[in-house]
Amino acid sequence: MGCMTDHAPSYTRAPGLPLFERPPVTEVSMGVSFEGLKLRVIDLGDLHRRFMSDYPVAEEHPPVPLQIERFGRAAQSGVEFQFLDFPPMPMVVFLAEDRASLIQIQDNRFHCAWRRVEEDTAYPRYEKFREGFLRNIKEFADQIGREDLPVTQAEINYINDIPMDSSLRPDVLASLLPLSDIGQSSGMAPLDASSASTAQHFTFKTKEGVDYARLHIAAELVPAGSDTVRLALTYRGEPSERFPNMSAIEMMMAFLDEGHDQIVRAFAANTTAEAQKGWGRSE
Repeated sequence: MGCMTDHAPSYTRAPGLPLFERPPVTEVSMGVSFEGLKLRVIDLGDLHRRFMSDYPVAEEHPPVPLQIERFGRAAQSGVEFQFLDFPPMPMVVFLAEDRASLIQIQDNRFHCAWRRVEEDTAYPRYEKFREGFLRNIKEFADQIGREDLPVTQAEINYINDIPMDSSLRPDVLASLLPLSDIGQSSGMAPLDASSASTAQHFTFKTKEGVDYARLHIAAELVPAGSDTVRLALTYRGEPSERFPNMSAIEMMMAFLDEGHDQIVRAFAANTTAEAQKGWGRSE
């Protein structure tokens, strides 16, 4: 079998999409889950050699459970039994020298991630991160000899750690944090909020009314009682429902691009204008 040569659409930034020069991003990841690959570590062969220049460190970890969006599709009845011919494959992780960038591979999942390991670690723009993900997954597909990967779901995640002060407080917690002043209404001393969190979930539908993706937005104080808000945004779903007439690589990249744009808009909608000014918003 040949390499994964399907044409993947390039990313074009949508008009009016907010752009931040200094976003408070501490972690970003994107990836896909598969069905029926039945990989073994030996199947990855010389994949480490392919990644060596950018990811020289290799580790093995226990596999992580898949995070799956359920959309109420008709499920098969009865009990499903699964017989394994060999032990489950561990999660193989390839890391950059500074451990800021990494690739995670297991028999049902392929993810790439970036994390801010030092305060001055440079955040890669989406276009650059996307380019790396596309290059890496093509290498993976070529190594296992699958031109058309059996992708079932795809997801993109952003985590932002935001210091709390009068100008940087995310709007999503604005209705919760004033509860710290509850003591004043009864003549007591002001109470400090030990924790606060909020979550929003939005489902996206095709023109035919079929659910295909969800956007999850969660905010909480980390650690509990601190002055830092962690704002996490995840877009996850089924690319084949959204882009049914595309090849595997085309539909996954189109889905991830759509997810990125939805996350950026949600981030802008859930943070204050003053904070965005500090982050260098230019759109």
